[in-house]
Amino acid sequence: MRAPLSLLLLLLPLSAMAQSAMPTEFPADSAVLPADALQQRMAGKVYKAKLTDGATWRLEYKANGYVFLNTGTGFSDTGKWSVKGEQLCTEWNRAPSGCLETRANNEAVYIKRSNTGEVVALRPD
Repeated sequence: MRAPLSLLLLLLPLSAMAQSAMPTEFPADSAVLPADALQQRMAGKVYKAKLTDGATWRLEYKANGYVFLNTGTGFSDTGKWSVKGEQLCTEWNRAPSGCLETRANNEAVYIKRSNTGEVVALRPD
């Protein structure tokens, strides 16, 4: 049995709202990593992320301190990365630079974007 069109039209805005809810809190099971543990977690690794708006990122953190960014829209950038205290810092050539509050659990490293407050999961690729 198919749902009536009027019911589907009523539920459509609710599903769009559910998909666009921007996470602004770190997962409860995530924790701050000490600087050396965060450094080891990032160095020589590739991460992928999907933002609430549907944008995708691929981030490659080289052990020598360089980082490469590619997005699903074709934007790319390079720069340097480091760990300062318990924050992940990037110095991009084109994108906004800075340090981000960071947490992690077994499945991902989470960053809080300074411009939107969105918590983004960086998952190993």
